[in-house]
Amino acid sequence: MRITTLLMAAMVAIAGVGLVGCNNKKDEPKPDTYISFKLGNDKYISNETQAYMSDTVIARKKTLVIDGVTNNFKHHMELMVTFPEAPAAGTFDKNIEMSLMHIEKLEPGYTGSNIQVKITSINSKYAEGTFSGKLTSGETEKPLTDGTFKVNIY
Repeated sequence: MRITTLLMAAMVAIAGVGLVGCNNKKDEPKPDTYISFKLGNDKYISNETQAYMSDTVIARKKTLVIDGVTNNFKHHMELMVTFPEAPAAGTFDKNIEMSLMHIEKLEPGYTGSNIQVKITSINSKYAEGTFSGKLTSGETEKPLTDGTFKVNIY
């Protein structure tokens, strides 16, 4: 009888802790997070996208890094924006890096630093904007157009 009482008390205590830990507030909906662009005639849209803010060691500047993978998992894309001052909305054309690489290395990758980024909104948790420019692979140069991103920053 005493063991039954102790077991019941333990179960009630565990259930109480579970109820206290519940949050009845609904989480705010998070916006879709993506990066997309056209390179030449081909359109690339990320299926899995992550973004984070990094510190450059030598220059002591903040860099927004946006990584994405296409839905067929064939291409990895990365856009990096190093801010001249604190991260802020604005148009940037220096210290920008972009790459598009085939994951299985079945085709050459494209890289570029001749990219212009317009950040329309940014804070510690979210960024969005547009970008354009040119990417090269060896001697081949292609226009990068219609670039957009909306990302949650982790």
